[in-house]
Amino acid sequence: MAPHGHHHGRDDAVFDFAEAAPRFRARADAETPRYRRLAASLPDPGTRTAADIGCGAASMAFALAETIPGIEVTAVDAEPAMLELVRGRAAERGTPMPTTLASVDDAEALAALAPVDFAWAGHVVHHAADPQAALENLAALLNPGGRLAIGEGGTAPQFLPANLGTGRPGLELRLIEAGARRLADELAAHGGTPLPYGWNLALEHAGLTEVRTVNELVAKPAPLTGADLDHALDALATRVDWFEHYLDDDDDRDTWTRLLDPDGPDWLGRRRDLHHLAIDTVYTAVRPA
Repeated sequence: MAPHGHHHGRDDAVFDFAEAAPRFRARADAETPRYRRLAASLPDPGTRTAADIGCGAASMAFALAETIPGIEVTAVDAEPAMLELVRGRAAERGTPMPTTLASVDDAEALAALAPVDFAWAGHVVHHAADPQAALENLAALLNPGGRLAIGEGGTAPQFLPANLGTGRPGLELRLIEAGARRLADELAAHGGTPLPYGWNLALEHAGLTEVRTVNELVAKPAPLTGADLDHALDALATRVDWFEHYLDDDDDRDTWTRLLDPDGPDWLGRRRDLHHLAIDTVYTAVRPA
């Protein structure tokens, strides 16, 4: 089952990164092919230096280091536990990976990094206290002509048929909505302000040009089997665990408990009608020379 970020009620949800590290590692291993594709396609030819900001298990940092000969990459995260995980992965892979402790909100800590030709921030800027300021911090990291790429937007993955024959229809959509409310509460809790416009405009406001959007479709049809099924069950369990305080409907909570119980009659792992449908969006933009 999912690790428990130690929730102490709605306004004080604390995420335990050390406890979640193994899950980050497993997900990173599963997503290696995707990051290798992105590492091959996003940086411009001649990219010599790069940073993976809010790196988590540093999927992008390793993909860059292992696909672009001679590149210098730094893995940057605000969580010491994640950088510990990165150092472990670096040792296992035999890929040297310098690490730096810094948050996207901390302009000073980021400014201490040397300028880079390519910066990547995957699913991190929307957690920033001030996402617009965070993008400006990232833009300032770039050499003139350098490129920033952010993994943001897209759609939440969906795995379930519209109607399961148990619980109220729309169960998965309500889980996605609960996630949106948790994020809004997290921002409010540290005095943050969500972006009032789309990521393309935010990148322009950060002084960047040549804004482009890359959409990747994930479309695995039913029935999911093997690792694909495991991933679906794990992703759903993780989201239910993180967002349960935002599921307003006790019936929904009970339904999820039943669906995720391998010993119960309604376990999703026995169904042959789970699919995986999502769009992963990456925005890129350039610091004018």
